Amino acid sequence: MDNKIKISAAVLIVLACFYMYDRSTQNQYHDNFIKIFNFDHSKINKIIITKNNDGIELEIVDTMWKINGHDSLDVKQNSIDKFFDTTVNVKRSSISISENAKDLSIYSLDDSSSVQLIVLNATGDTLGKGIFGINKNNYLSNYYKSFENNKIYKTDSNILSFLTVNSRYWGETPKTDVADSTNIELPIPTTNQ
Repeated sequence: MDNKIKISAAVLIVLACFYMYDRSTQNQYHDNFIKIFNFDHSKINKIIITKNNDGIELEIVDTMWKINGHDSLDVKQNSIDKFFDTTVNVKRSSISISENAKDLSIYSLDDSSSVQLIVLNATGDTLGKGIFGINKNNYLSNYYKSFENNKIYKTDSNILSFLTVNSRYWGETPKTDVADSTNIELPIPTTNQ
């Protein structure tokens, strides 16, 4: 019996050592994420979002965000907050998925299905820009590539729902004050017989 216990203990120790070695080698393959928009976000003065041949521009005018070409809409603060809280804080994987230009359509990064984002400062200088595509297998993340090359990366979160060219997502019709209808006296109809 003593021999069986010694053999079992030795096998257990070997398995534990193998597990610790395997775990340490797997940690080196853990993907690190790098911030895409690495600049002072308070410097953003203009946001340009394009998809296909459609686009939208948001700009700070007299300390208020405005939608260029849609003067009748007030910008929804909630949409701007989501942009600053989520979109400009997105990160990409440190290891590229592909560098082949033929793969752009697979990752929705071609001209017909991608969304382009450009952010500018008050003087019109580009602070950051990127091209984003949807991950059709995992809606928790997107694909990203820069304008400069064809390296494709995975993002750490899905930001495409915040990068829409729909003006109704970004703005709403201003609320006007409506007179209180409870205090209006209506004439009582009379019947002539």
